[in-house]
Amino acid sequence: MKRINIVSILFIFIIKKVISNNININYPIDCPEGTFLYCQHAFNKAMGIDINLTWKNISQIQPTVDSYMLQNVDNYIDSCQKRRDFYSCLGNKYTACINRYHLLNKIDDPSLTLSAYLYSAFWRGFDFSCNGGLTTAIYSPETFNQTSLQNDITQCQKLLLNDMKNSLNNICLNTQSYMKCMQDFYIQRINLQMGWFACEKARIQFADDCPDLRCLVIQ
Repeated sequence: MKRINIVSILFIFIIKKVISNNININYPIDCPEGTFLYCQHAFNKAMGIDINLTWKNISQIQPTVDSYMLQNVDNYIDSCQKRRDFYSCLGNKYTACINRYHLLNKIDDPSLTLSAYLYSAFWRGFDFSCNGGLTTAIYSPETFNQTSLQNDITQCQKLLLNDMKNSLNNICLNTQSYMKCMQDFYIQRINLQMGWFACEKARIQFADDCPDLRCLVIQ
């Protein structure tokens, strides 16, 4: 007989409670699951990714997208077009489907909690990179030459993931620390403008519940 993990059940209960307390504010979660799966498959195919990967496999999807997108301007623009196709595929359900509360509401395995946060952050960061941050990105040579920055980027990301694993309740504090980490080293290694870009992307990715967080161009 399969043993019941009481801690896991309690954790999921708490997550569902948090969701029920938040979705009435401004978090639509009415996502048509069949359409969501179809659109994800279509995006994966367009990007040359295994079509069977879903939001649960974001740790495999994101590195592939980033690796292709950050090679050159043409790939960047092409990736943005594929992002727009995914957006168009979901239509007015896009926001609901990529919403972390929609994904959290579906999980029955606590180990998927982080994937729910990271999947939502992936698309929100993608949106910024292809819209508000597009001009800054494509006209900055450093966007396509980040090999020397990878250790710093990875370090900031590891700190964020460790913070989130330890306490999802402190998402705003964790996000603020991540924003500062990204902005500081981009300013030190590149310039103020790219520092703002890195900070703002981090804010948009994770600060859904943190309206007071801001990114400034530090003089």
